[in-house]
Amino acid sequence: MMRIPSGFHLEMPDCAAHLACILCLACAARVAAQNPPPAPAQEDPPAHEYFIDCSAQAEGDGSSAHPWNALAQAEAHPFAPGDTIALKRGTDCKGPFAPQGSGAPGHIIRLTAYGVGLRPAIVAPSTARQALLLFNQQYWQIDSLDISGGNTYGVFVTGDTGPLHHLYLKNLYVHDVYGGKFHNKDNGLVVVGPSSMNVYFDDVLIDGVDAARTNQWAGILVGGGSFPYKDDKQRNTNVHIRNSTVHDVYGDGIVLFRDEDSSIENSAAWETGMQPTQDVGTPNAIWTWTCLRCTVSGNEAYLTDSPGIDGGAFDIDWDDQDNTVENNYAHDTQGYCIAVFAAGYVTSDSRVQNNLCIDNGLSPRLAVLQGAVYLHTWNGGAIHGLTIESNRIEWNPRVPGAAAIVSDAAVDGPPIAFTGNTVQSTWPLIYRVNAPWNPSGNTYRTDIAPAFILGSTRSLSLAALQRTGIEQNSHASPILNSKPASSLRIETANDFLLDSDGLLAPGPRAQLIVLRSLAGQYSSRRLRVEVLLPARDLSPAEENAMRDLNDVHPGALRIVRDPSPAAGAPVIRLLSADGKLLGEWHDFQNAATLGGAVRALLGPPDFSLTQTREPAPESAGSPQ
Repeated sequence: MMRIPSGFHLEMPDCAAHLACILCLACAARVAAQNPPPAPAQEDPPAHEYFIDCSAQAEGDGSSAHPWNALAQAEAHPFAPGDTIALKRGTDCKGPFAPQGSGAPGHIIRLTAYGVGLRPAIVAPSTARQALLLFNQQYWQIDSLDISGGNTYGVFVTGDTGPLHHLYLKNLYVHDVYGGKFHNKDNGLVVVGPSSMNVYFDDVLIDGVDAARTNQWAGILVGGGSFPYKDDKQRNTNVHIRNSTVHDVYGDGIVLFRDEDSSIENSAAWETGMQPTQDVGTPNAIWTWTCLRCTVSGNEAYLTDSPGIDGGAFDIDWDDQDNTVENNYAHDTQGYCIAVFAAGYVTSDSRVQNNLCIDNGLSPRLAVLQGAVYLHTWNGGAIHGLTIESNRIEWNPRVPGAAAIVSDAAVDGPPIAFTGNTVQSTWPLIYRVNAPWNPSGNTYRTDIAPAFILGSTRSLSLAALQRTGIEQNSHASPILNSKPASSLRIETANDFLLDSDGLLAPGPRAQLIVLRSLAGQYSSRRLRVEVLLPARDLSPAEENAMRDLNDVHPGALRIVRDPSPAAGAPVIRLLSADGKLLGEWHDFQNAATLGGAVRALLGPPDFSLTQTREPAPESAGSPQ
């Protein structure tokens, strides 16, 4: 009912006026529908903190005053965007653990640690499939935990409905996953992979994860799955693995399967391919498959093996497109330094540049087949647009006749460009190549005149090649030998930098990972690596950061308090035993630079601190 204010004169409209009024009201209603009033501002979801102390006697309610004392209590609680779940450092919790809920953009769920001390441990029995599981969940960060056990996976992030976004794993130690016989490569220590072809992942970060010891396949694997994928299925996007290590695994070290715009950087893998007999495939240390615009940069691989073929360090595999392998260090491998493969597809527009390869092909069987650089195709595959440039290769084959570079690849398009490389070999045969090949501007160091095989021709000299227009601007010189030093010292002076989440920032972490790996390859008698920290008191977060680094090569990094730290940028100094300065750097230095400098002065590593593979426990169960 319409109320008319007193004193207001209303004339009843005639028919025409009445129609006009109706039309006016309808028009106003239409305009209002097209321009609704602004929605009220959405408030941020309330953030809650929950605590777990598995050493507590009482069950508790998850508060800081009364924490839960078992993972099952937390697992029964559905977490919401913005929530934090923190386990008390220095405690052990019986797993497995599968926390519930998903975060939202800008409001992640974080599973982390609190207090000061060793990382809190989640320990799963051998009857569990995995120690930690996320299924169809997104917008999570998991950090600062020690995770072990399970028979198929250590950490398993998966789902069957996607896409799944923002999955971050940081500052984790994942280890000792022992199970039964595996039937595919979709298993291992840290696996982010689909449980259905209908899911893919976007924005995955694995940063500062150390993965060690498994008789399952992979150390760190993102993508893939054991499905017969169709070419039009969406790849995973924006996957980045950095500052991480893998060692003592039966299969691959660190791999990207079916990803795009992704990378593996400043990481290390050793003692990969430890399976005693070939099972579901042949392993490599760090590699990519069906990867679009992927980069493998600044990594180190050594002590790699395989019971079959491969057993190498770095690999651009079939159906990779626009991939780059650069600034890596591969040494003391049973197989190759770098391979480029194609099978059934064209591997296109690849770059292999500025890598350091020393003492690869330690297996006589693999050395003869693969060399240090191996290009191979099968099943109708071909290589298109490959450039191999500015790499340094030191080749010391254990069997006569093994060439440093081997290619029997089919080439689709321009010849493979082999430019500006330095190859030093104790055997004169530099390359054995059947593919279209365009070498120029290379340096060959041998004690006997270098020799080359192109196609069906017999061994050719450098001069003979140059007369035919091949190897222009290339030259040969003798090997330069020097007496190795008895011992060296590395000092690195750097104040702490923590990230916004209270963890060690990526830059300092990357440098410490490089130095930790290098220190673990030599006995302390031969190489001493000192981290000079400010004399001030460290914050709890800084103390935790240094303690967490000690899980790999314990004690390899020697912490020294420096009362007068150098001003300015961080510095790394390489010193002789008597304190003479041999080298100095004022910014980040990767494994190739530091490892190459130390090896040139000190000689091959003795690997005295490298952790050895532990046998699978007899109680290990079969995968579920």
